[in-house]
Amino acid sequence: MKILILDNYYDGFLESFYSHHPEVLELDFEAHRALLIEQHFGTSDAYSYNIKKLGQEAQEIITNDYRLQIKWARENGVHILPLPRCLNYGLKCALDYDWRYRIIKAQVEHIKPDVLYIQEGNILSDAFIAKLKPFVKLVVGQIASARPDNRTYHNYDLLITSFPHFVEYFQNNGLNAIWQPLAFDKRMLNIYPDNKKTYPTTFIGGFSPKIYKWSTPLFEDVAKQININVWGYGIQSLPSNSKLRKHYHGEAWSLDLYRILSQSLITLNRHGEVSQQYANNMRLYEATGMGTCLITDWKENLHTLFEPEKEVVTYRTADELIEKVNYLLENDDERIKIAKAGQKRTLKEHTYQNRIKELLEILDDYM
Repeated sequence: MKILILDNYYDGFLESFYSHHPEVLELDFEAHRALLIEQHFGTSDAYSYNIKKLGQEAQEIITNDYRLQIKWARENGVHILPLPRCLNYGLKCALDYDWRYRIIKAQVEHIKPDVLYIQEGNILSDAFIAKLKPFVKLVVGQIASARPDNRTYHNYDLLITSFPHFVEYFQNNGLNAIWQPLAFDKRMLNIYPDNKKTYPTTFIGGFSPKIYKWSTPLFEDVAKQININVWGYGIQSLPSNSKLRKHYHGEAWSLDLYRILSQSLITLNRHGEVSQQYANNMRLYEATGMGTCLITDWKENLHTLFEPEKEVVTYRTADELIEKVNYLLENDDERIKIAKAGQKRTLKEHTYQNRIKELLEILDDYM
C-alpha cells in the first residue's frame, strides 16, 4: 500500500521556520522538506515514519508551504505562475485555475498513491478533491479541528476524527466515519531524554476568543494567583492589562514546545469550544508523553483515555485549578507519581506506533 499524506502547517510556524532557517531556500526539495520535518511541528512525519516501519510506502506533502511546493514544481517540470492570494482567488473564481492545486495534482499523478490521506485545515476544496479521486483508490480525511463551513466531505471515502460527536454528525450525513484518538510521537524522548525541570507551571496554546470563549477568562483568573509561564499565539487578542500577558514568553512551536513541556513540573491544558464535552487535543498526549504532570479540564470521556486524578489531574473551575496546582507544587511525591503514571499510559497505549497499526488495518478493510 502506498499512502500520500497531505498536511497543512500553521502559518505562524512557517513564518518562524523561514526566519530562523534562511539557508533552506538554497536546498533541493528533499533536503528542504527533511529540515522542515525535523522541526516536529504537529504530526510531522509520524504517519509516514510508522507506516514505513510496518512495510508500506508513505510520505508527507505540506500543501500550504508555498516555498517548498514551488521548489517541487520547478524540479519536476511543472510550469506554474505563482500569484498573490487576492489575485489567485480571483483567477480561481473566474477560470477555475489555482496554481497551488496544479502542483498538488501533479504530485498525486507522479507519486501514484493508493490512499490519499488528507489532514483537515487544508487548502483543498471539495471540487478539487473530486478531481483527485480518479487517481487514487481511497480518499481519507482526518479531522481534529472545527469543520469548515465550505466543506461537505462528500468526496471522501472515509473520515477519521478524534471527536466522538463528529462521527455521529458525519454518519447522519451519509458519510463513513470512524473515531480514532490523537497520539504521541515517542521519538521526542530521544531529543529531550531527561531535561531539568525549570518551570513550576506552564501553559502553551492559543488565545483566540472565538475558539476559547470560556477558558481564557478562567485562565485570567488563575493567573492572578499563580505564576503561570505562558507561551502561545494570538496574545494580541487579549486586553493590554491581561495577567496572562505579564507572564508571556512568546510563541513556542514544534521542538520548543516539547522542550518546555519536558522542563515543566506541571503544565495546564484546556480544550476549545469545538470539543464540547469530549477530551480530544494534542496536549493530552504531548504533555503526558514528555513526563510532565498534566492538569486538564474535565471531560466526560477522559476516563477512556486516562485515569483521572491518577494519570492526569482534572479541574472544572478556576478555584479548583488553583487549589490543585498549589497542592501538587507542595507535594512532590504525589506530582511525580501522577506524571510517571500518565507517561506510562501514553507510551503503552497512545503512541503513533499503535495508532498507525490500527489505521493500516482500517485502510486495508476499506480498500
